[in-house]
Amino acid sequence: MGCCSSSVRVGVATSGTCGQSDSNPRSGSGSHDFTSGASVIPSCPSSSSVVARPSYSAVHIAHDEGVPVAFEEILVELRRLHRELGGVRAFKQSPPRIEGKVKACDFRRHYTDFEYTYLTVLGFARLHTICEEVVRLNNGRFFMENPGVLLLERSTGMTMHAEREGANHLLHSAPNLMLKAFSIARADRGGVLSFFFEAFDRNADPCLEGRVGRILEFIQSRTQALAPRGGEPPLEDLAFGRLPPHASAEAIVGEHLRVFVNECTWRWARERGVDYSTAVVDRGDEASAGFLEFVRMCNAATFEAALIARGVVSDSSALGHWEVQLEDGLWSPFAAEHGEALERTHQSGGRECALRIRNWSYQVDLVHMVQRNMATWRERAVRRVPRLCGDDAIEGRVTKAD
Repeated sequence: MGCCSSSVRVGVATSGTCGQSDSNPRSGSGSHDFTSGASVIPSCPSSSSVVARPSYSAVHIAHDEGVPVAFEEILVELRRLHRELGGVRAFKQSPPRIEGKVKACDFRRHYTDFEYTYLTVLGFARLHTICEEVVRLNNGRFFMENPGVLLLERSTGMTMHAEREGANHLLHSAPNLMLKAFSIARADRGGVLSFFFEAFDRNADPCLEGRVGRILEFIQSRTQALAPRGGEPPLEDLAFGRLPPHASAEAIVGEHLRVFVNECTWRWARERGVDYSTAVVDRGDEASAGFLEFVRMCNAATFEAALIARGVVSDSSALGHWEVQLEDGLWSPFAAEHGEALERTHQSGGRECALRIRNWSYQVDLVHMVQRNMATWRERAVRRVPRLCGDDAIEGRVTKAD
């Protein structure tokens, strides 16, 4: 796989789930409106019928769990403009999410501009969180021999040429460049819609280098608007600093705490209608207006929940290994990326987890422990088998005990 020909969507089953027989090629036509009463499902090759299904409301994607606040702001604007960008076509039963592999030709033929842009923002948001881990694992080799690139692909849905000079600098700068471009767009007379049309192109190279290149072109085209807006935080306040290899749990948590406090400060400033710099001063003054509201946003419990949701910390030293029961009664493990998604949902107290496996959408009910195919409604039992972290602990992450 060359990065110029495809983009990786997390969730291609490599074991376990490949034994499931609920498979059907994704159709490439048809679209969905968030507010309409039904979506038209494109006909399969053997049928000319049109099936109406209930729509899902934009309320269902009002927040993407674990997304840093700076990127959530981009998604808020993106959801508001979903009609102008083509609505949804490939994700009819759930919000766009990074789930598996998408070739460049599939992006062009089967996805809308909204879906492509949404997946890109989610990918950059995830890179913002795991950048240091990817850099530590990057050995400068071709992607199949590079654990850093493999992690990047699983987590963000994007690949890259890590063997090229400057790869680590690209990893560090990519998320901040997107935030910078969005900040410029909000001050630009063309507005954020121009940003979504100009800085994202589903017809172009979908690798990380290609996506960053389009964002840079947008920034350069708005050079006169590069001065930061006075009411916004400097990018370094929201960017994770570089950590040394094998950083301690204290260093990892400390850096995430710094960014989390600043994210809360920014959200608090916007709710109060004041500049970020003013909020920075006020957050240290218990007598300031709205101080209790800031404490409600920014405390040990909300920080811990954010770390768990972002996959930085597990809820305990006992992680879960997830399996699904096949027709013969045997239990088969989920692919690693699906198991990680299920475990994150479990650790954060979630009741359901949406997965996409080989072009099928599934909803896993963590209360009744069943996996449900959202097209056929067929159910399979799932189970969680506890295992100790031990040698399987992931570098760059910590446990709640740490």
